[in-house]
Amino acid sequence: MKNTISILLKLSVFNFFIVAVLGVIMRYKIAYSFPFLDQKNLQESHSHFAFYGWITSIIYLLILKILHEEIPDFKAKKYIATIIINLIGSYGMLAAFLYSGYYWLSIVFSSISLLSSFVYFFMFLSDYKNLKTLSRKWFVGGFVFALFSSLGVFMLSYMMVSGHIFQHTYLASTYFYLHFQYNGFFIFSCIGLLINNLEKIGAVLSEKENKSIFLLMFISCFAAYGLSVLWAKLPIWVYVIIVLASLMQTFGSLKLFNLVRRNWNLLKENWNSFQRFILIYAGLAFFVKILLQLGSTIPAVNQFAFGFRNIVIAYLHLVLLMCITSFLFLQIFSNENRENNSGVKLFLLGTFLNELVLGIMGILSIKYIIFPYSQHILFGISVLLMISAWMIFARMKQHKSRFIETGF
Repeated sequence: MKNTISILLKLSVFNFFIVAVLGVIMRYKIAYSFPFLDQKNLQESHSHFAFYGWITSIIYLLILKILHEEIPDFKAKKYIATIIINLIGSYGMLAAFLYSGYYWLSIVFSSISLLSSFVYFFMFLSDYKNLKTLSRKWFVGGFVFALFSSLGVFMLSYMMVSGHIFQHTYLASTYFYLHFQYNGFFIFSCIGLLINNLEKIGAVLSEKENKSIFLLMFISCFAAYGLSVLWAKLPIWVYVIIVLASLMQTFGSLKLFNLVRRNWNLLKENWNSFQRFILIYAGLAFFVKILLQLGSTIPAVNQFAFGFRNIVIAYLHLVLLMCITSFLFLQIFSNENRENNSGVKLFLLGTFLNELVLGIMGILSIKYIIFPYSQHILFGISVLLMISAWMIFARMKQHKSRFIETGF
């Protein structure tokens, strides 16, 4: 079983390298020319594989590690089988979306990965009562949002297959899926992993405080979807609920930041300086995300944010790369005492430069000013990220992962 887990972990990290390669191709097509692949199909393949082949797969493995640590005589085979099925669906989506975008085969593979998330969730619920960690609430919350996001996928699939595509419905369905994946499943899973990290080093955290933060974030996440569809001219009472949800999420995030701050001395004793730096890096990205959400409750700001493509891409990359992926790398290498992980360092530099350039492009676009050679610069940054992804994978090949050594 240990060998199987090791292979799955390395394969999932290799999947991130594939995501980076697709990103390079997309940026190359924009800066230069590459007529062999359709850009829209590339985007679909890139996003779906990033979600399921990389992030979902790693989250499954990290939760599996906690289950193994917490539950005596834990049987991991059924979880491993589900992870493998998810990966089969992920590689199917990678090829099918590249070939022809949304059509029957890509929908079949999407359904395979989607159904595997249902199976993983129900298996987790069966073991829930045996878990003592306070993070179990967060994992359940994340899975609830993962399942909820599937409604957006079903609507998108129906429109693509039927050919009845309505612009507002298409956008609303897309943002529905993205919101409950990014702000729901991914973020809640990462917070759960963070809570588990703090528990392991003896942090002071009560059930009451954990429940308070969880409820603020969980309840507000549902209504916060409205921030993505303010362009739909919603009734004033709905807008008020959305603003209140944004304030709730901000308050819950501040309580979470305070929890980390309160236990910082414990983190200094148990984590090396590079691990703490990654936590700060991901935490700052999360803080900026919360501020942007709060700011987007102002109609003019929201119209600006969703009116410029570079701003939307910058926000998605802020959450997916700077916040979530950085934090997941911290989890993968959390048991290493070495600070010379050059691949992760290069990745952090690349994601920062990516956000910087996209941010400048977004600001300049307000006045319709073109950033000279911006697409060429972004292509260079994507190559940097691809190199960093390969370096991280190569490190895992060369050195036995302590994630496996200590977890299984």
